[in-house]
Amino acid sequence: MGNGEISKRVVIISVILFISAFGFALVSESTRSQGSLIFVNEIVKYDDGTYDCVYRGNLSIAFAAVTLLLLLVAQLIVTITTGCLFFARSAYKHGAVRTYAIVAFIISWLVFAIAFLCLIVGAIANHVHTNGHTTCEEVKSAVFAVGAAFTFLTMLMSILYYILISKASILAMPYAAGGPAYGGPPSVGLATYA
Repeated sequence: MGNGEISKRVVIISVILFISAFGFALVSESTRSQGSLIFVNEIVKYDDGTYDCVYRGNLSIAFAAVTLLLLLVAQLIVTITTGCLFFARSAYKHGAVRTYAIVAFIISWLVFAIAFLCLIVGAIANHVHTNGHTTCEEVKSAVFAVGAAFTFLTMLMSILYYILISKASILAMPYAAGGPAYGGPPSVGLATYA
């Protein structure tokens, strides 16, 4: 964001990472472990172990891990590119645009945290249910889907934040304060006085 303009490269890379994370979160949902009973005897007795539960794969943990990584990288790209707002606050002019950018920044990190937690909880619950349990419990169907939804919201808020903070950049001003853009005289270089 060196010149105060919106970098299409940052937006495109971020959107690709966020959309990929969203896709992997949906794949995590569709590959979550589902159990099926295998009968040992004709009569199923739940208290003496005459049945066993077999789970279909454990791929959702791998997909959730990829989702978490992509989500984190995308969020960090936007945050680091803008100077993390709080560390580079002197680079941004005060006003409504900066205020809206701060609100979008905070919301983007809140929905990021919710998405991150949903995906971690889903992956852990999926792992726990898959390994060693014979009750055929399954992860609730909405855990990864909610993580995917919040991943998408994180993308929207992060990109909105990036666009707003780019517009609030002091470097985006055509001239220094008092220049022609603000009704003052044009800037004069030192070559005029030599």
